[in-house]
Amino acid sequence: MTAETPARRTVTAKEGAEALGCSTRTVRRIAAEPREEFIKRSRARQDLALELKNAGLKYREIADRLGCSEKAAQNLVHRARDRHKIT
Repeated sequence: MTAETPARRTVTAKEGAEALGCSTRTVRRIAAEPREEFIKRSRARQDLALELKNAGLKYREIADRLGCSEKAAQNLVHRARDRHKIT
């Protein structure tokens, strides 16, 4: 017995923004950006967050510099450490 896969539906920018907690403008920009460029930019942002953390900044200070929330700064540092296999 196989389960039926639900039909995919198009998500509007507004729905995507609400799900991601960002603006519709951001969702439209990300959707239009080539995947490779998005990954490259994301990794650069993660590396910058890690550099700032290694320089002794607190997550709140990193968040202020990067223009994101404190939780987002923590996630950026964690992902950079994970990618570089740093504990």
